[in-house]
Amino acid sequence: MATLQDRLRALLRYRVGKYNSQTIEAEMGINPIVRSGVNVTENSALAISAVYACVHKIASTIASLGLEIYVRDGRNVEVANVHPAYELVTSAPNEQQNAFDFWETLMASALMYGCGYAVIQRNARGYAEQLVPVSYYDVEVKEVDGSRVYVVKDMGAYTQDNILEISCMGGMSPIRLHRENMGLAKAAQDFGSEYFGQKGQMTGVLASEQPLRKEQMDVIQNSWNASSMNAGTKLLPFGFKYQRITITPDEAQFIETRKFQAEEICRIYNVPTALVQLPSQTTFNNVEQQNLQFARHCIAPWAKRIEQEIDRKLVQRFERPDIYSKFDLSDLYRGDLAARTNYYTQLLSSGVVSINEVRQKENMNPVDGGDVLTVQVNQIALDRLGDYSDKIASNGDNDGL
Repeated sequence: MATLQDRLRALLRYRVGKYNSQTIEAEMGINPIVRSGVNVTENSALAISAVYACVHKIASTIASLGLEIYVRDGRNVEVANVHPAYELVTSAPNEQQNAFDFWETLMASALMYGCGYAVIQRNARGYAEQLVPVSYYDVEVKEVDGSRVYVVKDMGAYTQDNILEISCMGGMSPIRLHRENMGLAKAAQDFGSEYFGQKGQMTGVLASEQPLRKEQMDVIQNSWNASSMNAGTKLLPFGFKYQRITITPDEAQFIETRKFQAEEICRIYNVPTALVQLPSQTTFNNVEQQNLQFARHCIAPWAKRIEQEIDRKLVQRFERPDIYSKFDLSDLYRGDLAARTNYYTQLLSSGVVSINEVRQKENMNPVDGGDVLTVQVNQIALDRLGDYSDKIASNGDNDGL
């Protein structure tokens, strides 16, 4: 049995392309033959509804989040909308795609194949001008003189600095690593399709009590097969008996198997079952907790991976760390209207945000005087808090006299 250290070494060798996938799988203790008898690939796995739902849920959620480039000036932080990378990550990464399609494509590739790649095309000053996504199968990773080189089909070779790479842990495909689970789910799905395609007829044998010539067996078999294609009562010739040789869906625990495998796939991708419409113990009271679990334990790590890759590849070295990227995850944490109202009330009454900042979060226009920070004490301005405190203290001293 391969140890964790052996697995990590094998993952590294896989990433730099020294070994083929069969050698790496053997070193990692992965059986390349799916025992369910179903051939599972990254593309065929998408035909499994739970796999598609999980990949789509994560990729579309990441793509729909607000992503900004910020510049820090002392304690002040502003949106760096004049930085060359700003338009690339927020609206137009290339001439063919908008930002949503781009991030959804890269995330889907990472979730399916283990890595999502985009070539960074730069201008003479070294700033990125376009982010061009490329297929996972068109990229070969090699090690040259201790450095990683990406050879892209029909585009040439690129250093690591010129490839935007979003990857899973170790860069390995979750589908390939867990294809036994995927294969069992696909086999259960195929079993249901075959069963209902035969209109509920189980596979069996016709047994005769008398010896038959080949011509007679062919006639009986063709007659039975023709009648099996139509609903109705089947009539067996004299001396024949029918005996099924397969089990019923109930005996195979068909529904339970499909449900369990779907839950296993959700566990692989760290997606709560309620978010992909699987029946669960979800109630109105805990659905918000599942949403928070999805945000904290699934989306937030992916967002951090992308932020660090953007800062490393699209922000010049001399600009760091004053210029950086950041996803806005607040929408995932906000909850329902009542919880959001209470959240804003607490921030307003504590002087953390202004009325106009709250209105901006809710896509509302600013109001006059709404930029003033207030606190709970009669909602006075922070710059008048000292005067108010002196007045209270003065009144207390007078009362003592």
